[in-house]
Amino acid sequence: MLRLDRQTFRWDLFLSALLMAAISSVKAFGGVPENVKAILTGNCLDCHDSSSKEAGVDLSRLLSGADTDKTVRAELWRRVERVVGNRQMPPEEVGALREGEIEVIQTAYREMYVLRDGQPHIGATPLRRLTRYELGNTLQDLLLIDGFLPDDSNGASTKSIFSSIPSDLPGPSGFDNDASRMQLLRPPIREISESVHRAVAILSEKEALFNSVIGLTQDVEKMSESEITQVLARFVSRACRCDQSQGGELGAAYYRQYAKLLETALPPRDCLIRVIEMILVSPEFLYRLELNEGRNEPYAVNARELATRLSYFLWSTLPDDELVELANNGDLLSEDKLRQQIARMLNSPKRVSLSENFAGQWLGFKDLLFNGEYLVDEQWNRESFEEMIYFFDEMIRSDRSVLDLVDSDWLFVRESQVKATEGDYLRLTSESLTGIHADVLATWRENLRGGFGGKLDDPPVLVRPINNRQGGVITSPAVMRLTSSRSRTSPIRRGVWVLNTMIGRDLEAPSDVPPLDESRERLALIENPSVAELIQQHVSKPECVSCHRLIDPLGLGLENFSIVGQWRTEYEDRARVVSQGEMPNGAAFKNPKEMKRLLLDLYGDEIAMNFVSKLMAYAIGRKVEPHDRHSLDQIIRKVRDNGYRLNTVIEQIILSPQFRCRQDH
Repeated sequence: MLRLDRQTFRWDLFLSALLMAAISSVKAFGGVPENVKAILTGNCLDCHDSSSKEAGVDLSRLLSGADTDKTVRAELWRRVERVVGNRQMPPEEVGALREGEIEVIQTAYREMYVLRDGQPHIGATPLRRLTRYELGNTLQDLLLIDGFLPDDSNGASTKSIFSSIPSDLPGPSGFDNDASRMQLLRPPIREISESVHRAVAILSEKEALFNSVIGLTQDVEKMSESEITQVLARFVSRACRCDQSQGGELGAAYYRQYAKLLETALPPRDCLIRVIEMILVSPEFLYRLELNEGRNEPYAVNARELATRLSYFLWSTLPDDELVELANNGDLLSEDKLRQQIARMLNSPKRVSLSENFAGQWLGFKDLLFNGEYLVDEQWNRESFEEMIYFFDEMIRSDRSVLDLVDSDWLFVRESQVKATEGDYLRLTSESLTGIHADVLATWRENLRGGFGGKLDDPPVLVRPINNRQGGVITSPAVMRLTSSRSRTSPIRRGVWVLNTMIGRDLEAPSDVPPLDESRERLALIENPSVAELIQQHVSKPECVSCHRLIDPLGLGLENFSIVGQWRTEYEDRARVVSQGEMPNGAAFKNPKEMKRLLLDLYGDEIAMNFVSKLMAYAIGRKVEPHDRHSLDQIIRKVRDNGYRLNTVIEQIILSPQFRCRQDH
């Protein structure tokens, strides 16, 4: 007979169990808890039912259970929980929810989508393939070769040996290393094989280097079967990031391929070169394979797998000798050793991949080099690209707050701009900022990787702006160009970029909004209508107001910057530029600097949370899902306590279960 002890019985646990049981039954039948349904019905359906559908949101189908697509329902619930948790909805004029009501919705969402059987988890770990950027870096570091083909005319490096490999398209995470996207596509084996052949050919032309890289101590013709098998085992272990046991098995398998090639009368050295090429197009090389234990709960990856994850996150390439050694003896699994390796790796020139590959994709400035829509001229685009590279790398080097991305009292500006406007900038030395890592970009651009290297007359200059206009990346020439059309600025486009990219609020454009030119015609009776008047006419429909009250101030606050980021006070038609507005909380600003300060006051936590989410998505190779919320909340608390410093973000992501563990179902 069950006996309840009054002194030990926990009513809070008992009630939690009842709540979990209720939620489980809700999930099983696809319904919505009655208390949640009552809150949404009483506060939200007036604007978000099947007839009104403001902002494209129809909650009536959600509440009725009409949508059977789990992905659609989960995404709609995510949006509801986010806007309710951020106090964005219901609008103030309708009446805000009480704290208890917000908690009810958040609890229901947490039980339905964040937890599994009441426990945190990390979701199934996807299989990851090397991107073109990672493949290029890996081959260069493995074979110790330059990634460019020499120009016969002057010997300069001009063409990447990986240029024939098609670019990877971004997936749901927003990054090209997204596993869910890459799993849908076959790897371009023919193009990869061509690039591998060129890379190995370059290596084989340098006999001493070839012998060192492959591990040869004598002529291949003089080596026994056992010796060649050992050479192949060591090389495949390094190339395919596997342990000695797996390397030994693969080495024996590749020796059999070597023996078959010998039967064709090819010289032994040529046979070995062919086998090396086979290794470098094998699944073990192109994919980051991990042991699968078939478990439903998170479990720690082994040390070699952790070394690979760490190296491709921070360096976009394979582990170096020190990481491999620590993995082989198991020391990397120690949290202290892991922290030490994070610090060491961030002190390496290879860290520039975080600026090129992560920041370049997230902020979009890679498009300055590869998308003709944004071309001004080759030098301008290259200089704008490098200003962003140097800025983001400095954030890592000096462990700056991620909020510096919005506004900072330092930045990098091209030398020609500093010379032309000496009164606007105070030149700084690298010691002006408290650097905790090496200044790896101090020696020009030789450390830029992935095909981004190049030569210009001068690198960008570290300065302190004294014009009270610039600071951060929002007002950089790169972002001003990326958020403009070919011929004119676009306040709406800029405002949407700030909301989507920096704050992390996804906006869907309504399908029936009139073009801006149509709004211009409606205001034909007004002489020289202002940009603000055009936008007001353009979004005059009631269903547009909720989004544009967020978008418009951010875009209008940047109107003083031309399409190439130059400061202006009037347009080409001599009309005065007005960069003033009012934020959603009623706070007014009169210039970009004031706008950015209000932006940080209003959205600072969201900007930091969005940055953590984006960097985590890049690190784990998939979109951040609701079940990642538990880890994200812990990371953001520690990051906030440490002043939002970037190195803390990196370290805490690596220490999270999402990074150090895997889950198979």
